[in-house]
Amino acid sequence: MRSFVTTIAVPLLFLLLAKTGLALDCDFCYGEEDCSLGRDVPVVTCDEESVQLTNGSLASFIRPLRTALPTTRHTYECVHVRATSVSGHMFLFVRGCVHRLEGAGRFCSLSHAAFQGSLECVACDGEDRCNNIPLLDAGSGSSEVETGRSLISLMCASLVVVSVARNVAASYS
Repeated sequence: MRSFVTTIAVPLLFLLLAKTGLALDCDFCYGEEDCSLGRDVPVVTCDEESVQLTNGSLASFIRPLRTALPTTRHTYECVHVRATSVSGHMFLFVRGCVHRLEGAGRFCSLSHAAFQGSLECVACDGEDRCNNIPLLDAGSGSSEVETGRSLISLMCASLVVVSVARNVAASYS
């Protein structure tokens, strides 16, 4: 019976850790050509180096990234940031890994350089790598999007854990 619990508990624990941003894989690229919507965008497993590279690419546009933000250590989010001028010129396009901010802070709420045009900012975690964000038309205006963690998948994992725990408790009674 003990091996049954171990067989179920270990994968569920891994799933829970993956859903909280540990061991997160993100698309990683910089520039319009590199960050094309095709499947050839490289994927990295988030670590401190990938966060520093992403922050370095975005620091001139999102100035708070130059300072030490209050973050949760070793938990990550994938980000997709694309800025386009009024004339339709894409001058910033970055996908990568960032640290998850502490508390209720959201990456896409950080102040950015003022400009005329449209901004797409999406922060994703869990299984969503922020890939497949459609291109905006130049005349469609400003767009700021945030994608959060899937609460449904977390609730399902919790229900499975509770169910297994009840079955184990019942078998010992």
